[in-house]
Amino acid sequence: MKNSECRIEQFRAGKLVRTFTPTGDAALPWRMSVNGRQYARTHGWVLSKVLPTLVDGSPVVTKVVPLGDRAT
Repeated sequence: MKNSECRIEQFRAGKLVRTFTPTGDAALPWRMSVNGRQYARTHGWVLSKVLPTLVDGSPVVTKVVPLGDRAT
């Protein structure tokens, strides 16, 4: 799956806290949505928020969802 084919969702205590959606822009390829606001982000910035959540015991759960699907 390519970055352009999915969105990343992060949950804390079962509540959606932020999403990362691809933009198609080479300079700022991700749009982060959090608390009703949106911010343009780079690959490196997104990775810095995703990688720490992938370890056992992290309070944040990260899910990759194909575009067009809804989280369950």
